[in-house]
Amino acid sequence: MENVWLGVIRNYDEKDIFNSDETGLFYKHTPNQTLKFKGEKCVGGKLSKVRITILVCANMNGSEKQKLTVIGKSQKPRCFKNVKKLPVDYKSKKKAWMTFDLFQKDFRQWDKKLAKKKRKIVLLIDNCTAHICQATCNGSK
Repeated sequence: MENVWLGVIRNYDEKDIFNSDETGLFYKHTPNQTLKFKGEKCVGGKLSKVRITILVCANMNGSEKQKLTVIGKSQKPRCFKNVKKLPVDYKSKKKAWMTFDLFQKDFRQWDKKLAKKKRKIVLLIDNCTAHICQATCNGSK
């Protein structure tokens, strides 16, 4: 694998080699363990399943970072009520997970921007089924 990767990136500058990954943030999840003094009771709460998914993407030398994509469950969260512009791209899905359709839409938009600039990049992504790039991309490999 290492030889294949080195062969792919050989002709690309560090600014044109990107890595993208997603993570789940369980922001209401209570710890299942905690420190306590001897003799004290520690009553644990239920583990919350409330989550958001965050997609991050940056280039190898750190000079370029794509806008974060945040996926939540609500189409119009109340906390956004008086917010005119978010510093992230917010999307909603029933389970707050990345889906094939969401990934493709975001990726296609980015690929069009790259194609307009006649810029070629390499994007390293994992093998999650939501991250499959079906069609030929103009600006990415």
